[in-house]
Amino acid sequence: MVAEELADSGCEVHSLTNGLALEEMLGEGGTDLVFLDVQMPDCDGIECLRDLRAHGFTVPVVIFTSLNDPERRRQAQEAGADAYVLKHELLDRLPELLQSLLPKRTGNGPL
Repeated sequence: MVAEELADSGCEVHSLTNGLALEEMLGEGGTDLVFLDVQMPDCDGIECLRDLRAHGFTVPVVIFTSLNDPERRRQAQEAGADAYVLKHELLDRLPELLQSLLPKRTGNGPL
């Protein structure tokens, strides 16, 4: 659902299945924003974020989760998350997140 909403907002979206694929894509450049679920099939999203930051990737990252856990929120912030959003709030917060985290665009084109 999030990918569809982002695409409808004019974003180019890539849905990946694991952290390794994400690192490869980030290494190619051109990625402006990453959304990571805390509970991914092959890894923990916060651990993935730590790994990205350890490899020098500075792209903004939004961690989203269904877990309203203050400790996980703290871990995400310490790992370098730019935002920590509960899943049930994510669609409502998308416009704000895109506005604050995507690079400023010029012209009249889509986001």
